Amino acid sequence: MAPASRRVRRLARRGLGVGRKVRDRASAARLARQRQGLLGSDAGVRQVSFDGVPLWGRVVDGFTAAGTAADNLSLVADALERAEIPYFVVPGVSRTAWALGVRESDRAAFLRSMRDLYAGTVVFAARPRPGGVSDFSLFADEVWPKSLSSAPVMRFGVVRLGPAGQLLGGPQLGCDVEFWRDGAEVLAGPQAEAELARVSPQASAAVLADSLVAPRRNRVSDVLPTAEQTPAEVTVGGREHPTFAPFTVTTVEDVTFPIDVVYTWVDGQDPELRAKRQKYRGDGDAGIAAREVGESRYTSHDELKYSLRSLEMYADFIRHIYIVTDGQKPEWLDADAPGITVVDHKDIFPEGVLPVFNSHAIETRLHHIPGLSDHYLYFNDDVFVGRSVTPQHFFHANGIARLPFSSYQIGVGAPHPQASAPNSAGRNVRRLLEETYGVSITHKFLHTPHPQRRDVLNDLERDYPDAIERTMRSRFRSIEDVAPATSFHHHLALLTGRAVPAKFTYRYVDVGKPHLEERVESLKARRGYDFFCLNDVDTAPERRKYVRAYVHDFLEWYFPYPSSFERR
Repeated sequence: MAPASRRVRRLARRGLGVGRKVRDRASAARLARQRQGLLGSDAGVRQVSFDGVPLWGRVVDGFTAAGTAADNLSLVADALERAEIPYFVVPGVSRTAWALGVRESDRAAFLRSMRDLYAGTVVFAARPRPGGVSDFSLFADEVWPKSLSSAPVMRFGVVRLGPAGQLLGGPQLGCDVEFWRDGAEVLAGPQAEAELARVSPQASAAVLADSLVAPRRNRVSDVLPTAEQTPAEVTVGGREHPTFAPFTVTTVEDVTFPIDVVYTWVDGQDPELRAKRQKYRGDGDAGIAAREVGESRYTSHDELKYSLRSLEMYADFIRHIYIVTDGQKPEWLDADAPGITVVDHKDIFPEGVLPVFNSHAIETRLHHIPGLSDHYLYFNDDVFVGRSVTPQHFFHANGIARLPFSSYQIGVGAPHPQASAPNSAGRNVRRLLEETYGVSITHKFLHTPHPQRRDVLNDLERDYPDAIERTMRSRFRSIEDVAPATSFHHHLALLTGRAVPAKFTYRYVDVGKPHLEERVESLKARRGYDFFCLNDVDTAPERRKYVRAYVHDFLEWYFPYPSSFERR
C-alpha cells in the first residue's frame, strides 16, 4: 500500500474519532440541560453522588425499603396494565426488591407506555449489574444508551432522598423487568445450544420449544412450560399482581416462622436509677475493670429511638418488639403503639433477685418474656440495621441460627479482672463446654443482632443451672459471669446442630475513640453495611458532650423519619 494512502486512512480515522468526541460532548451537554430542567421544574428533585456515580432522585417525607420496592413495582405495573401488556411476578434472586416477567415481543410497547407515563420525570431506567447498575438514565432524558434499551433485564424506579438530600433508597430497590422469550424462538436462533446449556433446570429441546425462557436465574425455574403457566396472584403493598402458580410456592429456603426482637435498654441519666445503682455499687463491682461498670456503660444517646427507626426502615418482617427495662420508659416512646411492648424486669425475674445492673444477668431471663416467639433477635440499643435485611440473614428455613462470629479471640487462661467482660464471660463458657463436650471455644461475636432460639436457652438453664443462677444474681458485671445470649447460647447451639457460622457485612464504631468521625463518615458515604454498632465503651468525660451531639446528628441523618413507635 502506498504511504500516501495510509496517511489518508490515518487522517480519516482521526477525523472520525474527533467527530465522535464532538458528538459525545454535545450529547453530554444536551443531557445536562435536560436534567437541569428537572431541578428548575420540580423542587423535590436533587442530584446526588453515590460511590462516585451521579444519581438523580426525589426528596420524600417518609421511607421504608419495603414500601419503596412496592412503589417501584407499582409504577412499572401501571405502565404494563395501561398498555394491556401481560406480565407476571418472578421470584427473583433478590428478596428485598421485585422482578416482573414480560415477553420479549412486548418490549417496544412496554417502553412506549413507560415513556408516555413518565416522560420528563425523575423515574430512572438502568441495567442491573453485580453490586449496582450501569447505564443509569432518566425518563427526562431524550435518548438512552442503546445497550440499555436492548438489555435482557432493565431496572426501573425512583431514587428516594431524605430531607438533607441524603440517599435513602437507591437503584437496588428498583423493579427489574426481565424480557422472557418463547422457547421456539430461542431454538431457532444462533445461540440455541448455549441457551440449552444455560437454563436451569436443563431442558430438552422439546420442552424448551413449548416454554417461556428467562434471561437469567431466579429462585424457582428459568424455564416455564405452557402446561405450568396456571394463573395466580401475588399481593404486594395491598395490590394484587399476576403471576404463575409455580412462582407462588413456599420453598425450602423460605423462612416462614415468626421472628420477634428483644431490646435491653437503660437510661443511665435517670436520677432515680443513678441513686439506686450507687446504693448497690459496693455489692458487685469488685474484681473487674472500672470501664465495665463506668458511666459510659449506662449513657443513653437516644440510640434506641434510631434503632427502632432502622427496624421499620429496613426489617419489615419483624412481628413484635419487646423492650426490657428497669421500670423505665423513654419519654419519646409511644408504649401503646401496635407491635411494641415494654417489659419490666419485675415481669421476668424471680422475687428477691432485683435490682440488677448487669446485661449478662438480664440476658438470663429474656427468653421468659410472655408471648415471645421461639426464634427472635436480641438487640442492644446501640445496634442498627443499615440497609434492607431479610429473615434469611439470621435463620435458615429449618430454624438453624446464623451466628455472627468475630475474628477476635477470647484468649487463653482464666478470667482476669482487667480483661474485657466478653472475654471473661467467654472463658467461663469455655470451661463449662470443655467439661461437657470436650472441645474448646476460641472466638467472640460481633456487635450485631444476635439470633436466639428459646429451646437453646431453656437447655442452658436445665444443663448449667449453677452458672445461669450465679449470673442472674450478679448485680454488676463480674469475672464469674457467663454470656447467656452470645457466647453460651451461640456455642451450645453450634455444638448441638442448631446453629452455623455466618458472614455479616458490618461496621463497629467505638464512639469514645479518636477515629469516631472517620468511621462514621464511611457509614455516610454509602449505605453498604447490613448492620453497624455505635458502642460507648469508655468515653472521656471532657468529650461526652461533643460525642453525644455528633452521634445524635449522624443518627438523625441516617434515619431521618420518626417511626410508628414514637409519640406524635
